[in-house]
Amino acid sequence: MFRKLLCAVSTVAMTIAPAAAATPDCPERDRDNILELLDQAPTCEKSLELFEACSYGASGDVALGEVVIRKCEGNFLTKLSKSQRESYDRQQRQCALKYRNESGTMYRSFEAFCSANLAKDYARRFAKGPKS
Repeated sequence: MFRKLLCAVSTVAMTIAPAAAATPDCPERDRDNILELLDQAPTCEKSLELFEACSYGASGDVALGEVVIRKCEGNFLTKLSKSQRESYDRQQRQCALKYRNESGTMYRSFEAFCSANLAKDYARRFAKGPKS
């Protein structure tokens, strides 16, 4: 049993460590300054990158994610057709409900990241304009 647990912990540590090493340290510690950094980021993707670096891993990430979502949505919301907007809104609701049965603030962080990444994906897709 102990051997299986050690193996599982080692596997998780090996997958988390490279991701953490690739993320730059947050340049700020003050929440208000972090919110401003996210808002002032030059691009949606840079804002998400800062969100990843500055996240709390708890419910405090909800406010940070909202800034990223707003920044990213500015790049694509007006470009969506009615059906595309309905699909986007439906997917955002799915992010909000994904961990509804889980307790703990880290699940609110997971929801915030789901929503922010969805907005980033839409921004990337619709920044290219309509497909030929």
